[in-house]
Amino acid sequence: MASVKVWDVPTRLFHWGLVTVFIFQFVTGDILDDAMQLHFYGGYVALGLLLFRIIWGVVGSYHARFTNFIYSPVTAIKYLQGKTDTQTYLGHNPLGGYSVLAILAVMLSQAISGLFMTDDIFLDGPYHGALGAAIDDLMNFIHHNAFLMMWGLIALHLCAIVFYTFKKQQRLVPAMIHGNKPAGSESPPDVQTPWIRFLVCALITAVTIYLLVNVLAPEPEMLW
Repeated sequence: MASVKVWDVPTRLFHWGLVTVFIFQFVTGDILDDAMQLHFYGGYVALGLLLFRIIWGVVGSYHARFTNFIYSPVTAIKYLQGKTDTQTYLGHNPLGGYSVLAILAVMLSQAISGLFMTDDIFLDGPYHGALGAAIDDLMNFIHHNAFLMMWGLIALHLCAIVFYTFKKQQRLVPAMIHGNKPAGSESPPDVQTPWIRFLVCALITAVTIYLLVNVLAPEPEMLW
């Protein structure tokens, strides 16, 4: 069966980059001692990845755009009930689209709340104390509970991969490595990576994160 390029290079890099940074954050935050500085750096990388994906979801290639994989709730419910043809979705199917939004939202809440965190010893996030103790407490609550929610979303994601691999004979993981999927009887667009657009989006992301963390953040209060 002929294959077609579905996932462009930036989308695949984002996917595996997010997997890597999540593992890194888990290790530096929950396993290693005295690795909180690395944990902060990892949070900035995560925020950059998420910002890039949001931008790429607007201006990226066909299947990367939110408008091409976010369907109505009614369509998602019908898909869950098996009332739509799963083979018509080369990109994210209706449930997959909502799972992408859920993962982006939860990880974004983690990354943003992390800007307000402190280890109560040496290190503070760039916005810790900027909006008062009540906001810091709220961000602390969001940061830790969003992390627990991520484990639930990851479990669902892995279950979906196993289900599609063995039940529907759709190999999702290899497709996110090489970017190709069987075309079937359709004539979908053969996605190519718009490199200039990618570089512009990457530059905008890098500058935004730098400004957010190093320029716009308030000066920390001196305690002596």
